[in-house]
Amino acid sequence: MRFVLAFSGSRGDVQPAVALGARLVERGHEAVLAVPPNLTAFAQGVGLPTADYGTSTKELLDSPVVERDLKSRNPRTRLRAVSEITVHGGRQMQAELMELTEGADAVIAGSAGQERALNVSARRGIPYIPLHYCPVRRNGSASLLTHIGVDAPAPIARASWRLVEQLLWRAGRRGEDTLRADLGLPPSQGPAGDEIAASATPEVQAYDPALFPGLDREWGPRRPLVGFLGLSTDDRVRLGESGVDADTDTWLSAGPPPVCVGFGSMSVPNPQGLRRAVLDVTEELGLRVLVTSGWSGFLSDVSDDRVRVVGAIDHDAVLPRCVAAVHHGGAGSVGASLRAGLPTVVSWVGADQPMWGNAVRRLGVGTSLPMAATDHRRLRSALTTALDPRTRDAATELAHRLITPARAAERAADLIESAVERSRQHPIGRRSS
Repeated sequence: MRFVLAFSGSRGDVQPAVALGARLVERGHEAVLAVPPNLTAFAQGVGLPTADYGTSTKELLDSPVVERDLKSRNPRTRLRAVSEITVHGGRQMQAELMELTEGADAVIAGSAGQERALNVSARRGIPYIPLHYCPVRRNGSASLLTHIGVDAPAPIARASWRLVEQLLWRAGRRGEDTLRADLGLPPSQGPAGDEIAASATPEVQAYDPALFPGLDREWGPRRPLVGFLGLSTDDRVRLGESGVDADTDTWLSAGPPPVCVGFGSMSVPNPQGLRRAVLDVTEELGLRVLVTSGWSGFLSDVSDDRVRVVGAIDHDAVLPRCVAAVHHGGAGSVGASLRAGLPTVVSWVGADQPMWGNAVRRLGVGTSLPMAATDHRRLRSALTTALDPRTRDAATELAHRLITPARAAERAADLIESAVERSRQHPIGRRSS
């Protein structure tokens, strides 16, 4: 089988796809990774064929439409920004994906840019197999209302998903129909999620059912929760990120386990305030700090006996030697810290991060707060909760229940192979190119 895995976003969005692509190749399939230009070198490092897909993630995040319009308090401005992003990058991505899928058996893609994958798969007559890193369809276990501090009951949670689906579809409908017309497809009749749900293709959920109790029963086999995907040891070796470097190993061994702090690709609001809070609170609590500086370079200019700053790390090797984690709450970061049994403080910016923070809080394995509100008092309170022995015990117990990345990848690959086999038995009407 030949697969095209098309993913946009940050390294956290691309890395699970890299792990899955590597496992598919190990099974004898072909896999091509389509990723943003700034992440092709990372994807190539695992040894998989890679192609540019869309524009640089950092370029998009720094653009006026994201920095200004998408963060506007005016709902109409935000919705116009969504539409502009859809059309601006969509035409390029759609054309690139059409070219890459010549002769492919399936497209595997995430929720970001799902319309591109859906359109191209319809044109090619091949299945689009979604790979989701968090709940993005209607459900009663996770709610978008966590952004405003509301832990909604199931009926309201489901209604909130439906409302957002409709708003996003209507905001981008005109631009989306233009892109569909480019491929000779009719106008969309509703949100992409509705069209996907009407097909027989499973939507693979690459996160652990333990984080959202009851969700696997609610969704059943149509949206199976396989567990968090992660790089294998061999993948890490190829990337040059395996194990712990000598200097960091020496530092870790020289004192008590540190708090690991990192915010990935997030642009840190009020960096000076957060900097002071992290340094002052950890000093007051007698904690050492291991900082993974990320794209923002947070605390990258600090280096002393108590604080060590590093780049990319092997989470499986480093995190078990830490006492707690403070991060932005991306799915990959949540999976890594909880898999290591670490009490976790989620200091979130937006998107799915409040949802993960709420899951961490509800399970008693940590706490959650907006990054913009992470001041000295709140961070001290959050870390005090994380360091409580009861939190540590809960995190240790949860770690034993999580599905291993290796098992998650095998399950995902099984589902993908089965989906392609079914599509061959019941072919989708192929359109001529």
